[in-house]
Amino acid sequence: MTTSLQLYRYSFTAGAFAAGGSFFGRAPSQLSELPALTSGFAPTAAATYYLELLFLRAVPIILMVICNVLNWRYFLKALQCTEHTLTATVLTAATNYMLSFILGALVYREEITLMSTVGAIFIITGLWFLCKAQEEQKLSAKHKKSH
Repeated sequence: MTTSLQLYRYSFTAGAFAAGGSFFGRAPSQLSELPALTSGFAPTAAATYYLELLFLRAVPIILMVICNVLNWRYFLKALQCTEHTLTATVLTAATNYMLSFILGALVYREEITLMSTVGAIFIITGLWFLCKAQEEQKLSAKHKKSH
């Protein structure tokens, strides 16, 4: 199991950065709805405007861009390290979806529905089948080489 985690670490990292990009991309609209931030935290209207522009818009967008660049960097590394590009793609996407699901529920208070829970179960089950098939394929290849 540890070798699988090391082999696919770039896929998981790319998926985590993709989820981070989505998280920070949604942050400006969510932050602007917070009552503590919309009531004004500076003495003048101009100062409030520039602070809001900086902290509620610019910083999350910069973090989103950084996360997306790192997503592509680690995804390309994942493609180089795995034998099958499908494995890297599926693991990256699944990590992205699962982390986005968790972050959305915990941070943005998105509703967890039966449909989203079933979807998460399907993703995890699909990953299990994919990893199991990869291991069986490796065992079969080793068996063929030994005979």
